[in-house]
Amino acid sequence: MIFATDSRVRLRILCLAILLYAPAVVCFGQSVEQDPVFFDDQQPRLDLTAPLEHTLDLNILNQSRDLHWYSMFTQVPSNWARSASWSLQSESVPAIAGIGVMTYALIRTDNETWKATHKLYRTSQSFSDVSNYAVAMGDGRFHLGVATAFAGYGWLMNDQKSLQVASQTVEAFLATGITVQLLKRITGRESPAVATHHAGRWKFFPHPSLYNQHPTSYYAYPSGHISTAMATLTVIAENYPDQRWIKPTGYVLTGALGVGLVAKGMHWYSDLPMGIALGYLFGKIAAHPSIPDLVKRVDEKGLDISVTPCIDSQGGGGIHLAMAF
Repeated sequence: MIFATDSRVRLRILCLAILLYAPAVVCFGQSVEQDPVFFDDQQPRLDLTAPLEHTLDLNILNQSRDLHWYSMFTQVPSNWARSASWSLQSESVPAIAGIGVMTYALIRTDNETWKATHKLYRTSQSFSDVSNYAVAMGDGRFHLGVATAFAGYGWLMNDQKSLQVASQTVEAFLATGITVQLLKRITGRESPAVATHHAGRWKFFPHPSLYNQHPTSYYAYPSGHISTAMATLTVIAENYPDQRWIKPTGYVLTGALGVGLVAKGMHWYSDLPMGIALGYLFGKIAAHPSIPDLVKRVDEKGLDISVTPCIDSQGGGGIHLAMAF
């Protein structure tokens, strides 16, 4: 792809700005719940009147959309529209129902699973350290740093794929983060650390001033940490499908993040399914110019992963991780 000179200058200025200001970014008053793409939906066209040798570009299949520095922002509204369109399709009903059933089932055991996980956090130094490191991976600044790394490499090496990943990561970050913040301010669920009810009270539509003064009393559902992590992972995995290690490694780290969030009293296990679903949805949408097929076909091979909390008869806790190839 050939960029115009002024576009290349703007892109480099944007990359430098991200590198300078990434550590200071705090989204919506919280650094833990947010993320940031450069595209145009126009497809590359062949000039049928040109000589044959000028029309055969072996890289044309990799040039599905033109990168622009501003597309990471302008694509966000279309991402919301496409996510709404997917949600209204009949094929989406099983997935949406599954998220609802899983969330309800986890709510019923939230108090017990949180206590077991938090007890392990307090009594095991190694578990505590791993949880702390895992939670740090869900911070929005970490994922902005990932986007910055891809943008920097793409700029220095003139690598379009890296620039595309950086752009899509920021795009998914914004679409997911704003959606999560909206849901938090609608549901107003208490986090485990300050819960006044055994599974956290739901204080729907809390006053903005109360939310800002006591965010832990309202921000539990859904988890912005895990939605951000899932969005970034999905964008990277979709751009590098041949790297089969990305998904299993990323899913294990995402599972550790979810357990860490519960262990530290920031979230309940029932806050995770919706967060994971939102991150996956917006990551898929950002990585593809058309609404993706989010349900795996019967004949499609891949990796299925399920992460569920569990407690034993002795009061211990943890997660059950199942992988099917």
